[in-house]
Amino acid sequence: MERTELIYCPFFLEQKELKPHDIALIEGCISKEEQIEELKLIRKNAKKVYAIGSCAAFGGILNLSNKLNGEPISNYIDINGIIPGCPPPEKLLGNCLIRLIENKEIQLPEKNMCATCPLRETMEIKSDKTINHSFSIPNEALNRDDSQECFLNKGILCLGPITRDGCEHVCIKQGVPCEGCMGPISKDFTSNMVNFLGLFNISESFKNYKEIFYRFSKPKFREA
Repeated sequence: MERTELIYCPFFLEQKELKPHDIALIEGCISKEEQIEELKLIRKNAKKVYAIGSCAAFGGILNLSNKLNGEPISNYIDINGIIPGCPPPEKLLGNCLIRLIENKEIQLPEKNMCATCPLRETMEIKSDKTINHSFSIPNEALNRDDSQECFLNKGILCLGPITRDGCEHVCIKQGVPCEGCMGPISKDFTSNMVNFLGLFNISESFKNYKEIFYRFSKPKFREA
């Protein structure tokens, strides 16, 4: 903070006029028409714009709603990059901000979660494995200190294989499978999810859990 001047932040600054500035960090998805105009105004006044958090970067958890859609800010303006996470991991966020202050490009991990997962040694993905549980898993199926094992081995969905590394496995260490808030390394959520689930047998109850495909983003459709 000693190396920056914060000129606009509605949460705790009284300034109402948005002046030209070097860097804009935008959080939150686009869900209302009036937000688009404000977004474009920010883009007009900023030299660089970054989406911070899963909502701004991908659309976010609002996409689980049956009535509302959450769109990433990149659907309406050009951005210079993203800092993913729900919320963005402290270390990753700090490193990205330091690089921005030094006028450098931010660097995101290029490996998936499994590459550095503390349960990596126990992972054994087999084509005959059946996924029985979504993220709403029974307490007895959660990893405990005396039973640390890859969730996929237990038939519990974990999105580590298709999720970007960088969160330091906060959820995994708490005995909870990865939900994918860091986003995919390439392509989009839906295509990665379809390809990933194709590796397993899916229980009948799990097949009805459609929300998994839209947990942080709606699929991108192309006009024919």
